Amino acid sequence: MYISLFDLFWVVIGLIGAIALIFSIITLSRVGKLANNINILLNANKQNIDKICKDLPIVTENAIEISDNLKDVSAVVTEATADAIVAKDSLMNNVDTIKDILNIILSVFSKK
Repeated sequence: MYISLFDLFWVVIGLIGAIALIFSIITLSRVGKLANNINILLNANKQNIDKICKDLPIVTENAIEISDNLKDVSAVVTEATADAIVAKDSLMNNVDTIKDILNIILSVFSKK
């Protein structure tokens, strides 16, 4: 007695199909439990979700206002920085001038 290769092939295919069917049933069962847990979670947090949805336009308006204020502040900081650089350059020029005057005075008095 022997088993034909054709029959062995169909037995193997049948076993693979049965295993795939079992895995599909397990997967669908777990997906169903997951969907049930998600539904419970959403029902438990329904008030919070509704509040977030109602407050979202206010939050976005505040974010836009904050970004506009930051743009204004950065413009002021840029101007202040430019003014500080100009003041520093002016001060350095004045210090250099005073230093040159002192050098001239010292050189005049040191020659005598």
